[in-house]
Amino acid sequence: MAQHDSLPGTVAFDEKAEFIAFFREGLAKGNRDAFIEHFLSRITQESRHRQPLSVRGAGPAGFRRLFDGVFDAVPDLHGVVHRWGPTEDGVLVEFTLSGTLGGRPIAVDVVDRIVLRDGCFVSNDTYFDPMPLLPPLLAHPFLALRLLQRFHRSRAEVAACEPGTARPSRALNLMAAGRLALAVTSLTAPRRFGSMVGVQPSAELTYMTRIYGARALAMGLGYLTADPRERARWKRFGLAVDISDTVAGLTHLVRRDVPTRAALTMVALTGSYAAIGAAEVAAEQR
Repeated sequence: MAQHDSLPGTVAFDEKAEFIAFFREGLAKGNRDAFIEHFLSRITQESRHRQPLSVRGAGPAGFRRLFDGVFDAVPDLHGVVHRWGPTEDGVLVEFTLSGTLGGRPIAVDVVDRIVLRDGCFVSNDTYFDPMPLLPPLLAHPFLALRLLQRFHRSRAEVAACEPGTARPSRALNLMAAGRLALAVTSLTAPRRFGSMVGVQPSAELTYMTRIYGARALAMGLGYLTADPRERARWKRFGLAVDISDTVAGLTHLVRRDVPTRAALTMVALTGSYAAIGAAEVAAEQR
């Protein structure tokens, strides 16, 4: 994507070039308040923002939610624009975001596809590869948990984004967050997780615990990043898994072929999830 500074000036191009100057200035701020307040001046209630590892943002509240979580984890976040180009209805921008995550420098290459109207955001689709972020996030699980707010919309934001759609269940949001917490613990400290539930650590258990953690990560992220209408499917998928896990745990309790403390702990956990999930599905049918 070529830089177009040498093209003949037109009104439309000049407006887009002015927006890029505004965009560059905002990326260079390097702190939460200055960054967010700068961009909010060009964000309307109708603006929409879509990013990896998040629920789509709506309006100023959605933009603030998306970046509050990022700045909680990377307080010195800043960016540099490399290239940009005009599109029929906005701009494409290539840039790099940099900062410090858990004491480690990070840098992520990003492409934004921005639709503009009168110099303001109509929509912004952000594209980047999240995989390089996983090692530092797994190494600092408490920082990773700060990103969870990127998945939780306020009532006002839900109403703005999906008119006529009910607010997602707080209980199911908490359950999904719990799955992510279990996933982080299982993936980063599997031996400690086994000890917590009363199982003697071993190489085999570490392997199985990490498999469990990957499944919990997929289920939690799947629910939290789904659009409101897609969450009904994830709700039922989660319920089916929790029922299966609970039945398996009860079977081992009856057989007494696993440590009782471990079986009771996991049955209590998955059984609670299954009960809440069943209640939510039943309430949806009324």
